[in-house]
Amino acid sequence: MKNIHIGSIIKQKVMESSMTIKEFADKINCERSTVYYIFKQKSIDIEKLMEISDVLDYDFISEIYTKQNNKITHSAPTVFIAVEVDPDSLQQLSLPDEFIQLLKK
Repeated sequence: MKNIHIGSIIKQKVMESSMTIKEFADKINCERSTVYYIFKQKSIDIEKLMEISDVLDYDFISEIYTKQNNKITHSAPTVFIAVEVDPDSLQQLSLPDEFIQLLKK
């Protein structure tokens, strides 16, 4: 995941939307300055990312997961990520079924 900068992806999707930064900030319950801070972040809290996904109607989780899987080769280093997610919310993540099954174990 080291080549993925989530803040840049979020910024791109906000710019593609019809929302102003102020409107976006209001919808994710933060200040405009916080939105600019988010744009600079390489990583983000999963709950905030899910909220942003809802506001922008874009599945950031799948985007990151897909990009990571497309870059895996036999010589690629193994990357482990720890994310705390309520088991009842797993279906909302729009991840492949086999990944959800692994998370439930």
